[in-house]
Amino acid sequence: MKNFLLSILLCTPFLLSAQTFTTTLGGPIPDNNTEVCFPLSVSGLLAQIDTAFGVAQVCVNLTHTWDGDLKIRLRAPDGTYILLSSNNGGSGDNYTNTCFAMNGASGLIGAGAAPFPGTYVPNGDINGVNNNQNPNGTWSICITDEVPADAGSLLSFSVTFGPNPPHGTGGGSSSGPCSSSNGLGCLCPDGTSNCDLLPDMTASALIIQNQHTESPGLITLSNATPNIGWGPMEIHGSSSCWCDTVTVACSTPICPDGSYPKQKLKQTIYHKSGSVITSHDTLTNGVMSYHPSHGHVHVDNWAEFTLRRATSNPDATTWPIVATGSKVSFCLINLGDCTSDYGYCRDGNYGPVMTMADVPNAPFGMVSGCGTDQGIYVGNLDIYSEGLSGMSIDLTGVCNGDYYIVSITDPDNNFLEADETNNWAAAPITLTQQTPAPVASFTHTGAPNVQFYNTASTTYTFQWYFGDGGSSTNQNPSHVYTANGVYNVTLIVSSPCGSDTTTQILNITAVGIESSVAASLGYSVYPNPVTENTTISYYIPERTNVAFELYNTIGQKVYSLPKGIQENGHYEFNFNMKALNLENGVYILQLKTDAKTAGIRIAQLEK
Repeated sequence: MKNFLLSILLCTPFLLSAQTFTTTLGGPIPDNNTEVCFPLSVSGLLAQIDTAFGVAQVCVNLTHTWDGDLKIRLRAPDGTYILLSSNNGGSGDNYTNTCFAMNGASGLIGAGAAPFPGTYVPNGDINGVNNNQNPNGTWSICITDEVPADAGSLLSFSVTFGPNPPHGTGGGSSSGPCSSSNGLGCLCPDGTSNCDLLPDMTASALIIQNQHTESPGLITLSNATPNIGWGPMEIHGSSSCWCDTVTVACSTPICPDGSYPKQKLKQTIYHKSGSVITSHDTLTNGVMSYHPSHGHVHVDNWAEFTLRRATSNPDATTWPIVATGSKVSFCLINLGDCTSDYGYCRDGNYGPVMTMADVPNAPFGMVSGCGTDQGIYVGNLDIYSEGLSGMSIDLTGVCNGDYYIVSITDPDNNFLEADETNNWAAAPITLTQQTPAPVASFTHTGAPNVQFYNTASTTYTFQWYFGDGGSSTNQNPSHVYTANGVYNVTLIVSSPCGSDTTTQILNITAVGIESSVAASLGYSVYPNPVTENTTISYYIPERTNVAFELYNTIGQKVYSLPKGIQENGHYEFNFNMKALNLENGVYILQLKTDAKTAGIRIAQLEK
């Protein structure tokens, strides 16, 4: 009997000493929302783990680009899951020698930076598996890559069992970081100890400035929605779904019109009362629906961006809209944080840059992902990259120039926030590949009957001033100058993108030459001025085509009289100007042959 008791005393300390089980049998992590679990066999332990002896630490090594895509969970033999890390690390890469323990000296994993070397407090409570279960069996690390386009592999992981598993929250302060189990670490916005810890969703101008691509008729852009509030933005499906206005089961795969069912959302509100954190759910006006192009459930109308012209009003949401993008649906997921993505977090468009240290309750949060349970932790942010569908503004008909892209998070105010006025950002943008402002230019030939040719775009409107009082709105007008002189000819072209003016100096010295030509052809008009009829006389020295054209003083042709082929000789005919019903004034009657053109000024005194 004494020998038996001695054996028990000798074995118990051995059985209660720390033991670590490790596997290097990892593998690829599937992309885009498929969970994979990697097993680890544990044996030789006591048949029960609890607060006296249980899981004390879990360590992982993995490679992956953009850690913010990943959700990492520990699964016990009885099926209990513990959330180790949910969408932490933003755009950083890898988990290298990363350990999780409830007294992690490196603080909360959500406040760390990739590749997370050290020991961190996980997002969940490891002691949840120390529930009197038998630890001998298969433990697993389960990893979900919740967003497309990045990949990686698990290299190894280990689970350490030991006596008195730690219950502390770590982080180096007396109260520890704010969490659902540590209300003392949470601060209230009014300095009291009793308050709702509401999120405060904002938008980022910097990511739009840094990540946008202009092409003719389109601009694509990235968007970010930081949470700089006092509590997480956390939403859950309500199990209330409909197609159009008809209530349906949320398991309905597709609506009769081919769309996907909408599901009403609940928002979880956390409340601090001294050291205790409680929560309640409230039904919102927000909805979520399945988006097949991403394979995710998205919160609809989560963000909106528009192209605007600035005014003197500092509130960019009042500026006139030039072009509109679609309201964008997001997964609410941690894809970055205010420290790693420096410059993305501001209190409004004009506030100072904030890091995690400037957001009092960072990185408090419980839920993040792309399922029916989603959220953005305090001090974290979601990022929607410009390569994804919907991340564009149609610029058809938009002019080149200086604008702002204004991004608004939760534009319909579907969710409760600490501040509903600072959820927008305005990023200055200069467009250079759209419709240009008009540029006026022209050429001309002939004198004194001058033909002007617009050499700018034919889509403009035109206003010509010929310098002698005449004008025209034709694209390519002609104008007859009745006297020699120097004239300033001005062309103004206009379009929806503005107007432009150009002026050329025109020196007319050909009026007398044309008179000499008239004399050589025996060309005369009598009587002149004309009241009704006048006689036109002329001489043709050789066989030629003959025509007469009548112009007003601004170069517009008001009458044409072809005579056809005529042999050489003297001709005369009666011309009834009254029948043309013209205004009183001066006109130019041109005689045109194959070889010459001669003009005579005719004054009409009455109709």
